[in-house]
Amino acid sequence: MNPSDVFQIVNTAVLPAWIFLAVAPRWRYRNTIIYGFCMLLAAIYAFYIFSDFGSLDFDSFGSLAGVMSLFTQEEAVLAGWVHYLVFDLLIGNWVVNQSIKHEIKHIFVVPCLVLCFMLGPVGFLLFSIVKYIKTRSLE
Repeated sequence: MNPSDVFQIVNTAVLPAWIFLAVAPRWRYRNTIIYGFCMLLAAIYAFYIFSDFGSLDFDSFGSLAGVMSLFTQEEAVLAGWVHYLVFDLLIGNWVVNQSIKHEIKHIFVVPCLVLCFMLGPVGFLLFSIVKYIKTRSLE
């Protein structure tokens, strides 16, 4: 399967997980399903990273130009994208878990989830602000 096809599959497959977070935050199997899905995506990530591991130049991570040179192949860009999908989804799940723990109304959480999905760190930032307003704590 070529990287473009895999990109389309993972991009589409991640949508139900985000919908789950938005509409079924208190479902008892939510964590298990989200973590399982993230592990599946992590396996795809590992495949693309380790299938061409020999040509991975770890010194490239030391400069912006070096990192840019890593993303000159479709497989590397796909791996990077899957990396974002996994971590954004994990943060989205953390947001839901924290909102339940701190009794934050879900109506305030949904915009944070949308932003986590589209602009990961911005969603995390917004939720951190919402949580701080509710709890007066950054913990």
